[in-house]
Amino acid sequence: MVKLKKKAAHAPKKPLSRKEQRKLKQETKKNNKRIYHADKTNGAQRVAEAAAAAALAATQTSKKKKKPKKKQLKPEDMPREELLAGEVNEDDDESIASDFSDAEVNARLPSERKVETYEPLGKKPRKHAGIQRADEVEVRKRELRQQKELLSKSRKQRMKQLKLENVEEDKEIAKLEKKLKLNKSKDKNRLVRKMFNDGLDYLLDFVLDDEEEKQKWDEKQRRKKELKEQQEKEEADMWSEEDEPMSEADSDVDENEVSSDQSDMEEDEDDDKLESNSESEHSTEQTKYKEDIYGRRRDADGNIVPDNAEVESKGSGQKYIPPHQRALLAPSEGSNAQQAEQLARLQKQCKGLLNRLSEANLHKISSGIETLYMKNSRYNMNETLTKLLQEALLGRARANERMVQEHMVLLAFLHAHIGSEIGAHFLQTFVEQFDGYVKEINALEVEDKRLNNLVLILCYMYIFKIYEQRLLLELIARLAGSLCEKSVECLLLIFQTVGFRLRKDDPLAFKNMMQNVQSQIAASPLELKENPRLRFMVDILNAVKNNNMSKLPQYDPELAETLRKRLKGMLRNERYVVTLNITLEDLLRADKLGKWWIVGSAWAGNLAEMGTAQAEEQKQRQQPGSERYSEKLLELAKKQHMNTAERRNIFCIIMSAADYVDAFEKILHLSLKDQRTVAYVIIHCALNERRANPYYAHLALKFCQYNRKFQLAFQFASWDRINDIETLSKIQIRNFASFLQQLILASGLQLSVLKVVDFMQLHKLSFYFMREIMTRLLLSNEESQLYQAFERIAKNSKLQQFKQSIRLFMQHFMLEKLEEHKEEQQQLLRQRIEHLDKLLAYVDL
Repeated sequence: MVKLKKKAAHAPKKPLSRKEQRKLKQETKKNNKRIYHADKTNGAQRVAEAAAAAALAATQTSKKKKKPKKKQLKPEDMPREELLAGEVNEDDDESIASDFSDAEVNARLPSERKVETYEPLGKKPRKHAGIQRADEVEVRKRELRQQKELLSKSRKQRMKQLKLENVEEDKEIAKLEKKLKLNKSKDKNRLVRKMFNDGLDYLLDFVLDDEEEKQKWDEKQRRKKELKEQQEKEEADMWSEEDEPMSEADSDVDENEVSSDQSDMEEDEDDDKLESNSESEHSTEQTKYKEDIYGRRRDADGNIVPDNAEVESKGSGQKYIPPHQRALLAPSEGSNAQQAEQLARLQKQCKGLLNRLSEANLHKISSGIETLYMKNSRYNMNETLTKLLQEALLGRARANERMVQEHMVLLAFLHAHIGSEIGAHFLQTFVEQFDGYVKEINALEVEDKRLNNLVLILCYMYIFKIYEQRLLLELIARLAGSLCEKSVECLLLIFQTVGFRLRKDDPLAFKNMMQNVQSQIAASPLELKENPRLRFMVDILNAVKNNNMSKLPQYDPELAETLRKRLKGMLRNERYVVTLNITLEDLLRADKLGKWWIVGSAWAGNLAEMGTAQAEEQKQRQQPGSERYSEKLLELAKKQHMNTAERRNIFCIIMSAADYVDAFEKILHLSLKDQRTVAYVIIHCALNERRANPYYAHLALKFCQYNRKFQLAFQFASWDRINDIETLSKIQIRNFASFLQQLILASGLQLSVLKVVDFMQLHKLSFYFMREIMTRLLLSNEESQLYQAFERIAKNSKLQQFKQSIRLFMQHFMLEKLEEHKEEQQQLLRQRIEHLDKLLAYVDL
């Protein structure tokens, strides 16, 4: 069958999509724009002609081209090669069917008439390229692109050149500023102000362009014209109101007014003459007198000329009024309108800041109030803040404790950054109010919480170190002096809030205060003793005394401690809170005698009778030991060879303390630099007891956990005792072994403290010491702590010899002499020795 080509039928054109229509529209717009701007004239006509030409071309292409009729050839007339190739012209899209396939036709042909065709391998016939013509639109686009690139390059070059010129100009300006000794970093607007002050503002007129200057001049003239028209309009309205018909009486009044106006004009002329004369006299006075840097007038010889106001005040006998008293006298004189407005605005600003105060924005609000202190007078700020704090915290209902803490942190911040007089002012205000409430405490109702809120404020001021504990102890004594249900409630609040803090800061003063309160309670009437509040207060006082925090309901010191750390982080430039060491008497008599705690303040009291806390502290330091401690203790210290003052004080504290915590805090308050003295005295006391006393081990453990320096001090002191073991008695060795055994099991010291023992040459007492301490360790009830103590040395590769010595000692001297112990102890010792031996041996491997 011969394959004949078919001509594909012409498919109908598809309608353009929206995207293609939009693209075609944009292209036509660009083409029209190009044609319009191609020539400076007749742009619209050229666009219309181009549109008409495009429409004509579209109509011509839409018409169907008539195909030329081709001659129909018969198959007999066609050449053989054309038939074999299958290229037969189509006739009305109809193919000629053949009864033979190509293979059959080729087989039937003789060999001479066969035509062999060859096709190149892997190559396709190239299509004819045809003639390509340059499109005018593409050429124009290329030209525009090149033009844009040239413009951008020139712009970049220009910017680069301008930047280089700016750098050179900045260098020149800096050089001139250096010569003129000007500093831009201090004040940016200083140069402009200096130009205007020096009279160089006219130079700005030369800098301005002519057009800008003309615009400014027109604007100035326009404003003048508008102002003039407005004035004329107001005058016209005024005259229109006055031109109404008047009665005879009104005309008489107007005549009188005209005559009075004429007389006023004459008086004004006379005043002008007098003013001109006074100005001339003033100019002559200026030439005669000069003003110095302090604002005082001096004559030609340099003598100070007094002002007329001063001469008049001296002649009339008036006294000098300071500025702050003038501000107080101003309202009585009727000139307080502006000041009242300023105070109201200041109070509004402070109240807005205090209302937003919280733990999250504490630093921001504190900085805002600090800026208000810098902008306004301290007197106004102190009075405003005092009023706002009293409104917020000192109500008849119980104040929120967290809110009180945040406000006291704010006061501590201002006290540290602005000055100690800020905290002193608020402290004096609150203490005076406290004194007033205590005087009328019997008349106060229990439901009235103003005194409770005041006590809470003073407690947190003490926590944030605004004042010393001496003042708080005096306040407690003042409340205890007038015991009633209200004072008991306030004392209970103080003990719950700052009881443990007072005990930690000064245990001896707290003990004296507690004894005073207990004596006041014992002397109180029977009705008050049966009061449940009083019983509860006694329980809380005993809990604080015994350092038992669990007995205090809802006691949470974490928030106050967090706020203390936050306050420490807020302070900048190495600022700190200056703790005021003021007494209650100083604060209550401040109005009469003065405020000695403020720098530059007047003091009318007697320095010898001032009675401050510093003088008493110095007296206490200068007191001999016989007045601070009992004679028995001092004699005992002398027998125990406590020769130095440090050793004597430590010994007396250890022997007179209520418990090991009390002794620890008192020794810390001695502020000793040598930790080995503390270790020496504690070990000495532990060795000289008749029986082993765990009190010394607990005290030593407290110091070891407090600071590593004390741990090293106890280790060195123990080594000294082990090296001098031959000088000790068996009782002292047993006490020393018990002391070390407790420290090793509690992780105060490591088992490696025994590495100084010479296992190769064990003497009788050293062998007794090792056997005593190993027996106590192995027979201890705390098995887990025992294994942990041995694991610590087992993991240390530097203690190989010590570990082998311990294993050898346990195997040869402990296992062989188990008969001396009871059967239960023998089994326990054997089991633990085997376990520890495996532990040390396994780690060695």
